[in-house]
Amino acid sequence: MDDHPLHWDDPLLLHHIPSFPSDDWDSMMPDFDRRDDSDAVPTSKTLPHFGTFDPQNPNPLHLLPVDSCFPASSLVFNASVFSPNQNLNHDSNPSKLSQDSYQSNLDFDCVQLDQLIRAAEFVDSGQLQLAQVILERLNQRLQSPDGKPLQRAAFYFKEALQLLLTGSNRTAYSPTSATFQKIKAYKAFCEISPITPFANFTTNQALLETLNGARFIHAVDFEIGLGLQWASFMQELANRSKDYDLPLSALRVTAVIPEESLIEAQLIKDNLCQFADELGIHFQIAFVSVRSFEASMFNAIRFIEGETIAINLSQGILGHLALTDSITRFFCLLRQIAPQIVLFVDTEGWREVGPSSFRRNFIKGLELYTSLLESFEASNTRGLDFVRLIERYLLRPKIFVAVAAARNRLSSSSWWEVLVGAGMLPVAFSEITESQAQCLVQREQVRGFYVAKRQTSMLLCWQDKELVATSAWRC
Repeated sequence: MDDHPLHWDDPLLLHHIPSFPSDDWDSMMPDFDRRDDSDAVPTSKTLPHFGTFDPQNPNPLHLLPVDSCFPASSLVFNASVFSPNQNLNHDSNPSKLSQDSYQSNLDFDCVQLDQLIRAAEFVDSGQLQLAQVILERLNQRLQSPDGKPLQRAAFYFKEALQLLLTGSNRTAYSPTSATFQKIKAYKAFCEISPITPFANFTTNQALLETLNGARFIHAVDFEIGLGLQWASFMQELANRSKDYDLPLSALRVTAVIPEESLIEAQLIKDNLCQFADELGIHFQIAFVSVRSFEASMFNAIRFIEGETIAINLSQGILGHLALTDSITRFFCLLRQIAPQIVLFVDTEGWREVGPSSFRRNFIKGLELYTSLLESFEASNTRGLDFVRLIERYLLRPKIFVAVAAARNRLSSSSWWEVLVGAGMLPVAFSEITESQAQCLVQREQVRGFYVAKRQTSMLLCWQDKELVATSAWRC
């Protein structure tokens, strides 16, 4: 590892993600597929400078010219498998899809889909042996993630259901290999999908507007990913300091992570610290395991008097707390900490109100990830292998987590109700943030993506399906 350190070189402009030098990748990971990257998106040596900043009247981020930010997509729009008026009907019979949906997946036997949903129904009713019998039968038919988006999503959800019932994972990776492949997959994901740029742009803008003038910032992040949001945030802090001769804000990040993310945590720390050093920003990062946080809540995190606190929430931590019946205590302590802003990014469509069940949550997840895979097909110009890398190392683990959460989250409350019920107050995004988020998505030049609003949250949608929702809150 020491001979070939990772660097945050060549970030993809508005995508807020570093593009690691190909030589480093090849030398560090000889088992990776070697492919010609001559058609890769041109990169720059610095993270994006989004425009001017007036300390008396702070302007939001400004987008770069189209040609410098986004490659034009040469693919035409693909019709949705779940067409706008033909989604699964949760109020009637959710185990049935429309005939039009079946016809759009001629290579996917509709009986297999019915069997998969029936297995979920058996799990819902506690008939686990019957569910296992169905899954064993499906294992003979759905043996690989091939075919159209619906079929591939069904394969991953079948695997996730199998893992939920038996703990058996038929595809295992070594921790080191999985970490490096995940980084490559994340880079690929940000190249072909506007989800990460949209989420990073809207949340970073809310941070910059709210924390304007703060000298010491402490961000508690429950969904740090690869830490790329904080790289772009630091770059913007440095740009504003340089343009207006302002003192640089110091940034401290505490990330709450699962125990299996220790290798990623070290990479995140090394790269963010190196990047902060290049910018001249005083930066620190610490990691707290989810298990430690569950045991002692915010006592596991060190706070310093005089710092301005921001919280980046996630469905993951709320799901963990729901299992331990600690959500009320969590928000009580959160209000005592008095953060200046709380951000919430919903990537699982956790917004519906009404009776919940494992079957219903399972089907909603299947719909969501089918739409996500469809959006990949519409915007990908790099070939099938590019998408498969994303599916295998990013989506597959997320689907496993989503299916486990679908069994545990039986509350009838939406995430909006959870936050409001906990005494949180929604904060509206600025009009400029909204308009520039729309410009960001329109520059993808792929039909089907659009930005919408619900209450004070901002949504990125593909066709009629919400892919991600961002919102800002205060105590």
